[in-house]
Amino acid sequence: MPAPPYSCTIVPLGPAAPAHHFQRVAQLHETELQAGFLAKFGVAFLADFYRYVARDSGCILLVALEGDKVIGFVSGTDDIGKFYHRFILRRGLKLAVRLVSYLLSGRSLSPLVSIRRYLTSRNTTHLPVSELTSLAVDPATQRKGVGKALFAALQEHFRSHGIEAFQVTAAKTQLAALHFYPARGAKLVAKTQLGSLESSVFVCPTARAMRQIAGDVPPGLRGSCP
Repeated sequence: MPAPPYSCTIVPLGPAAPAHHFQRVAQLHETELQAGFLAKFGVAFLADFYRYVARDSGCILLVALEGDKVIGFVSGTDDIGKFYHRFILRRGLKLAVRLVSYLLSGRSLSPLVSIRRYLTSRNTTHLPVSELTSLAVDPATQRKGVGKALFAALQEHFRSHGIEAFQVTAAKTQLAALHFYPARGAKLVAKTQLGSLESSVFVCPTARAMRQIAGDVPPGLRGSCP
């Protein structure tokens, strides 16, 4: 007999949300998105980073809640280059402290160089400036529709802001992501290098385009996991 559908609620996380929600988002990022550069800065930095994301008018942070527990999240921005410019201006000191600690640990500069190249290239390529920046789900609730619901809610957010497509990058070690995004209608458009990892860049249609494909986008930002 098949298992019943997993039950959770998708909601936007605002700056006044409980501190433990940001803490949980940070923990999920650190454990589930280890291929990314920000994960190396630790939970405290990530919690502050996502508080900033929740406050930034050009960003969205959506969480999947099971009761009061965050079991997954997705974040996105209308313009990735402008977002990081604002973040560095307003959180530059905290970022600098983390960078110094990172370099003193004897780690390579290559991730920093590749990220700078990655962000700079957004001004000179055909890629959309809007981006899904992070998506992570608690391992205990993976493969139960939580990630799909978060992705669809982000699509709807972008559509409601007049955005027709957005990009997302997945490292070659993120095998689940490399299958997940094409299954959601994303198209592989480029390869890039983030640090030592080859990564794939996908362009995803928004909910309006996806309606023509599947017709199953949830209304608004608040929704339920299937």
